[in-house]
Amino acid sequence: MPDGPDTSLDIRHFDEGAVLFEEGGPCDVMYVIREGRVRLTKTVDGQPTTLAELGGGDFLGEVSLVRHQAHSATATASEATTCLAVDSASLEQMLTGDPEIAIRFVVGMADRLAATREILAMLGQRDSRTRVCMALIRHAEISGEQTGQGVWIRKRLGDVGAEVAVSDKEMGEVSKVLLRRQLLRVKRDGILVPDVSRLYEFVKESDV
Repeated sequence: MPDGPDTSLDIRHFDEGAVLFEEGGPCDVMYVIREGRVRLTKTVDGQPTTLAELGGGDFLGEVSLVRHQAHSATATASEATTCLAVDSASLEQMLTGDPEIAIRFVVGMADRLAATREILAMLGQRDSRTRVCMALIRHAEISGEQTGQGVWIRKRLGDVGAEVAVSDKEMGEVSKVLLRRQLLRVKRDGILVPDVSRLYEFVKESDV
């Protein structure tokens, strides 16, 4: 897709906090993020739960467009964002005309579905400690940075709890247990997991 001016492209600009589409709403286009960031959330037990944070080059709304169904999540601009809007006809032309785009699209779609299934599986766990640990394990494996002291996760603990529908009060209790057992260390700008395998063991203990 060209970066220069092209009047045939449907470029849309969204201010921070603007909603691109809502859960349950109709889908007539998908978006490709050119600049900015977008948060995908889904209502679980009456609370919005983060499914993904997307940035430049990412697709969103593609599953609903391809399946001709309502949006399964809400997309909100986390900052000023510019997107390319693509309707069904344009998407078909893109996929048939450029194999590289087609491969990226299919891989991205598969990754998104897999990530969503993982998050929904976490939310299916009744125990808040298990949900938090599973979320930490997922972040450590997917986006964690290896250091000499363990795996560094650039997330606030409260944000991790919000992803899996754990209230601030519950999160406070869970964090006390995890800190006491030295399963994590909380820093001002992130979380350090000294040993991810110990989190796995803790989850197994919780299931017993």
